[in-house]
Amino acid sequence: MAPDDADILCEGWIWDPVLRELRKHRRKRKGWEDEPEALERLKPVTSVTWYCWSQAPMQTPTGQMMPSSLSRVVAAYEGGGDLTINEYDRSCAEKLALAIAEAYGLDVIEQGAPSGRRVGNLPERDQMGRLANRTGREDVVLDEITGDITVTKPKRPFGKARRIIRTNEIRRLELGYDVNGATETFTVWAIESADDEKIPLVSYSGFEGWADPEEWREFTKTLGRSLGIEVRE
Repeated sequence: MAPDDADILCEGWIWDPVLRELRKHRRKRKGWEDEPEALERLKPVTSVTWYCWSQAPMQTPTGQMMPSSLSRVVAAYEGGGDLTINEYDRSCAEKLALAIAEAYGLDVIEQGAPSGRRVGNLPERDQMGRLANRTGREDVVLDEITGDITVTKPKRPFGKARRIIRTNEIRRLELGYDVNGATETFTVWAIESADDEKIPLVSYSGFEGWADPEEWREFTKTLGRSLGIEVRE
């Protein structure tokens, strides 16, 4: 018997919490096909992980283009083995992860790329030990030895406007995270005491889900300790 739209959790997926059974149906012109194209009755599950990441567009062996934003739900079985669901609709993947986790009294673990985070995305210092960052048309240079932050912007009609902020004028550091399309950005902001202006000390942009957030948290804490400044996330 074909399922009703009310039975569908999302994107053709049906979850039966009593039987702990997951079914995937194809859509037909007026509703859904009778027989599921995939069916799994879950064994005892120990963890549910939801992966979200992005990458350069790729072609499948059949010539179709894969989307740049990807999503995967992995339910780990108690006796070994995993149920892996590739669902590119992220809102649907989240619903599936939450539904399975709720049935087993678990929390959903959120992760980035399934092949693992990549460390080594932190900024490098120049020969004088300074940190330099460019965002848009603004250049920011942090010199910890002199205790100066130099901010340079283009000046109309020509030239540059430069100002120097002492590090003891900074109230705190904040680690910011933003996702725009397939790109994620980590930024360490310095919050100036005078007017709460946010100054981007360092930043990194790359495909979503690949950089290691813990590496950036530790970097921000270490920089804060070096400057004697409070750190917030």
